[in-house]
Order: sequence, then C-alpha cells, then structure tokens
Amino acid sequence: MPFISVIIPALNEAENIVTTINAARRAYTADQIEIIVVDGGSHDGTVDLISPDIQVIQAPRGRAVQMNLGAEASKGELLVFCHADSQLPSSWREVVIDALKDPGVSGGTFQTKILPATGFFIWRNTWVMPVNWKIMYGDQVQFMRRTAYDQVGGFPDLPLMEDVEMSRALNHIGKLVRIDPSFRVITSSRRFMERGLIRQSLQNAVNMIRYLYFGATPEDIAKSYRSSREKE
Repeated sequence: MPFISVIIPALNEAENIVTTINAARRAYTADQIEIIVVDGGSHDGTVDLISPDIQVIQAPRGRAVQMNLGAEASKGELLVFCHADSQLPSSWREVVIDALKDPGVSGGTFQTKILPATGFFIWRNTWVMPVNWKIMYGDQVQFMRRTAYDQVGGFPDLPLMEDVEMSRALNHIGKLVRIDPSFRVITSSRRFMERGLIRQSLQNAVNMIRYLYFGATPEDIAKSYRSSREKE
C-alpha cells in the first residue's frame, strides 16, 4: 500500500489544528501516513498545541509556499493537502488510495460538509459545489500522486487561486475525481459567518468569474478582498 503524506498549511489555527490533525491521524500508523504541519508564522500558540510526533516546518506566510515546502519535506508516494480548518473523513486513506488506482487519474478532491449545517450550506453543498467538478478547491482537500505534483511543478506561488491553478494543471495531464459524498470533508463556515453568508458567497462568486473569464489576476482578487475588509 502506498505511503501517504498529509500536508497541513497553518496560520493562527489554534482553534482547529488539533482536531484537524486527529481527524487525519485516526487509527493510522507511522508506516502508513505522515502528517506535516507547515506554519506560516502563527502568533496564537498553534505550534505549541501540536504533539511532538508531528513534523512542524516554519515557512514564510503564503499557502502555496507552505504547501510546496511541506511537499518537499515529505516522503509519500501520494500527497494530501488539507487546510487547517478541514477535517478528513473516516477511512480517508483507503478512499484516496482507491481513487488513485486508475492511472488516468491525476488527482482528486472530496466533497464538503460545512458546519454549522444551515439551510444555506446544505444548498451550497448539494447544488453549487458539484457543478465545479473540474476545480479542486483547497477547503475540499486536494490529493494527487507525487509524480503528478512534480510534473506540474507544484503549486504556483500566488497570493490566491493556487488551488484553481493546480486543478487546471492536473486537468492537462489526467482527469480529476470527486469522492463519493458519503465521505465528506468537514470544513469551517467561519469566513461566511464572520462576513455574512450572502455577502461572502457573492464576493467569492464574482471574484471567481473575474478570474476565470475576465482576466483578473490573483493579485487583483487579493486586492479586492483587502479593500472589502478595510471598508467594514
């Protein structure tokens, strides 16, 4: 069975990091998986909460940079990139291995269950996210073979949209799969709850359309998010 590396980029995730690590570790042993947390300069005690058997790497802030450094330090034949506020489901290891048995598959992602599960998030999970099956979003957990990761050159060093660009690159060398919804990743709704469900969703949708169809750069999108927050 292939060895799997779970790479978790983190920044000020004291509230979530232990739960995320425990969900990834479950009953798996050190000869089956490794977990690497790549911290981008947390100042809330995130690193202090991580048990000594988990490898921690200090890195410059930036999710793409953090994930690439984690991949460089990892040993796995298969790579799983998991946000620090996303929890892998039970049996995730077997599910990932099974999905990547097909040599034509370059990578894949899970479907999400956003908590708290309000009517809005049930609608989003059921009808919105499945439409975007050719894009692996980071909060859904992205997985791939190391050979595919190396072939596309890792995550591009962008302030945003590194997950979208990785999806595009992997689409060019194979097909992407979405795991059956009976194995959902649990992810946090905090961004939506902090800024408002409809407001955050609309901003996300508009910025994705700008990026995919109207030539906006990741820097443009990042500036848009910063400007919006400064006005609050």
